[in-house]
Amino acid sequence: MSEGFKRTVLAALLCIITEISYTQGFSQNGWMIETPSRLTGREGKTTVLISARNDLVPVSGKKGDSATLPCAFNPPEWLSQSVTVLWMKESPDKESTILNQTRFLRAGSHYIDSVTVNEGQRYELIGNLTQGDASIRMRDLWLNDSSDYFCRVHVRIDNQENVTQDVLRLQVDAPATILELSAVRENGTGTVIVCRVVGEPFANITWVDDKGSPVHRGTTVTREPGRHQTLGKLRNPALRGTYSCVAENKHGRDSRQIDFPSTDSNYSNFIVGMLCLIPLIKFLLLLVTGIILFMKIKD
Repeated sequence: MSEGFKRTVLAALLCIITEISYTQGFSQNGWMIETPSRLTGREGKTTVLISARNDLVPVSGKKGDSATLPCAFNPPEWLSQSVTVLWMKESPDKESTILNQTRFLRAGSHYIDSVTVNEGQRYELIGNLTQGDASIRMRDLWLNDSSDYFCRVHVRIDNQENVTQDVLRLQVDAPATILELSAVRENGTGTVIVCRVVGEPFANITWVDDKGSPVHRGTTVTREPGRHQTLGKLRNPALRGTYSCVAENKHGRDSRQIDFPSTDSNYSNFIVGMLCLIPLIKFLLLLVTGIILFMKIKD
């Protein structure tokens, strides 16, 4: 076999491998080549996914505070044209982008920022992109901010984009806080004292009577994960007096008191009693009217 024929076969194989790599994608050891870019949707550019971490780095914060979500990537050794930072919540495959910011780099330390998405204006890019830091600060944390977050950094150099993806988990905590403490009547079960608490992690609820003793009889606890709430009920307290709902988790403690039977309960009982007396009053009126008529006829 001649040397020229060998070179021809080798060149043909390389062309086939290149065509497969650029049209179908090729992945090995965490990197991928494809065109057009499946990640950015931009036609005619080669995208290289140079790293993808999936170790769910944990980040914690408290409700109402701020938290820093870290994201690291390998900065280019040569001058790039732009760096786009994408942050997504829950899943990178859904429309869940919370921040989309592109920094167009210029000579020296000059740059121009273009922000197309900043959900609720709560996010700020604080990392130094030239040092491979795409971290953001999230302000005014809510309990429903607890989720997985995905960071993607697109570094554009000429006709190529290097893409780094990172993922982390944010956990937002909050001290136990009582939202509601009231006495209500439930059909078939009598009077129930209800204590509704919000907090993360879920709060433990304890009932205490006016003597300072814990109450266990007739108590139930249910949890509502989607609302981060715990609902405690004390059914038909055996004694009248003041009852306390004590809610506590590792971040805080809250307590409130209620008099049983409450003013609302007494008012409700009064209304029910009056309604029950109406038939009796009608009967007495008819009886008196009959007696008066009978006396007139007799006269």
